[in-house]
Amino acid sequence: MKQQISRPLRCLIVDDESAAHKTIKFYIGKVPGLEFSESCMNAVKALEAISTREPDIIFLDVDMPYITGLELLNIVGSIRASVIMTTAHARFAIDGFDHNVVDFLLKPISFERFLKAVHKVRQLRAAKAASADLQEPDDLPLDPLHPFQLLKANGAPDQILPHPRHIPTFEEKRMWIRVDKVILPVEYKHLSMITGSGNYVSMFIKGKRHLVRTSLGLLLEKLPDFFIKTHKSYIVNGELVERLNGNEILMHKGKHKAKISRYLRSEVLKKLGPLYG
Repeated sequence: MKQQISRPLRCLIVDDESAAHKTIKFYIGKVPGLEFSESCMNAVKALEAISTREPDIIFLDVDMPYITGLELLNIVGSIRASVIMTTAHARFAIDGFDHNVVDFLLKPISFERFLKAVHKVRQLRAAKAASADLQEPDDLPLDPLHPFQLLKANGAPDQILPHPRHIPTFEEKRMWIRVDKVILPVEYKHLSMITGSGNYVSMFIKGKRHLVRTSLGLLLEKLPDFFIKTHKSYIVNGELVERLNGNEILMHKGKHKAKISRYLRSEVLKKLGPLYG
């Protein structure tokens, strides 16, 4: 099989601060596999650049004059690029989940956090590529109508796994998900929060984030009743909620926050009531 040579990821910077452009452009130059495409000082110029340059990654400032970064995403709608937002205010981060933002970089941006955000983008792209290719591993005995077995080294069956085309699969106390090309069991008691929209969600399992190809609608329909929709982009495990803080639900020692929408607030409080007395 011929090995495909992947091209560098084209990077577009959208920010009204020249210092931010200088820093991000410098970081892009230090990372193999990244390529600087263009700098835009405002959202109007960015609209043209997104269309003509077709970037793979957009480093987008949240708080720009006239048209903010989030407003720009509303105007553009669905785009193929991965968006990494930059901001001087951490409070903006939670709004980005509505726009499938991959990560947020808090200014001043460190090179370590920049690398982490780029790594998330690469993981996302790999997951999408894997999901698009649903061919199963050659070493697994597959039957299109039945589950397949995960084999031990000696060829003896270890346990029965759901067929890849049936993922996610839901059981009484756990579900099966596909992360990259690996099928994993997830006990509901370890799944604290789910965020996202469209065909991809982020599942927070034991404090770690996993990108999964599925929809919030399907999950809400199939998960146990103690999973609660708090916002159009959030589902939480009601049994793992630690406390409420205004319009946010805090989980995992406050490290993870779920948004509560106004029209769902009374329903959320009603469902949490029996769980917390």
